[in-house]
Amino acid sequence: MAFLNSLDVVGSALTAQRYRSDIILQNIANAKTTRTAAGGPYRRKQVVFEERPLSFRESFVHASSRYNQLADSGGVRVQQMVDSTNELKPVYDPNHPDADGDGYVWYPNVDTTEEMVDLMAASNSYEANLTAMSVVKAMIAKTLEMGR
Repeated sequence: MAFLNSLDVVGSALTAQRYRSDIILQNIANAKTTRTAAGGPYRRKQVVFEERPLSFRESFVHASSRYNQLADSGGVRVQQMVDSTNELKPVYDPNHPDADGDGYVWYPNVDTTEEMVDLMAASNSYEANLTAMSVVKAMIAKTLEMGR
């Protein structure tokens, strides 16, 4: 059972990091978008994670078990996606179609260098979770071999 719980925790982390990577790529793709469907420039989005708690039934089973494993959490999930509060970047370009009355165009608050660093961190976390999943799979395989 602990093996399956480990796979569930790792799977939730993989899903969360994949979603984070998708949002980072969306930010990079919209780094120069000055007009969205809402009317203003694109705003950088960030992902907030939270611990995914076990259900009451799972918690009860773990608490009442004689062989209580170290399964105190159920993994991670995306709690919400928030818009960054950083300032938009004004650029003087009176010929741009989205320029305001003073000739300034408001560009998104997306820094592509920061996004690339975040993307590398998400990628590294994803790879670490893949490695953890490989270890759990190897442990399951060894356990099954012992039963032969």
